[in-house]
Amino acid sequence: MSGTLSVVGNEFGRRTRHRVIESRAETIAMRIGAVLFILGVVALVALFVVHITGGDPVLALYLGSMLSPLGLTVAFFTTVFSGSRSKVR
Repeated sequence: MSGTLSVVGNEFGRRTRHRVIESRAETIAMRIGAVLFILGVVALVALFVVHITGGDPVLALYLGSMLSPLGLTVAFFTTVFSGSRSKVR
């Protein structure tokens, strides 16, 4: 099981550890966001390389570069919504 260890206090004031379980959907959404971001960065680098070499970039590079902010947005909102949900118990 995937999850993170969290240190919290119990009713006696002692610090105890318990595992916060992440849902499978959150893990998949984070991976999708990371992959989209990386693909967008690769497209941006390829776009700059084509410009530097004097070539004419194709439309696919411009469209692929838009994956970077999309992936960043997916990863950000996945983190925000999973964090706010785990704090409300």
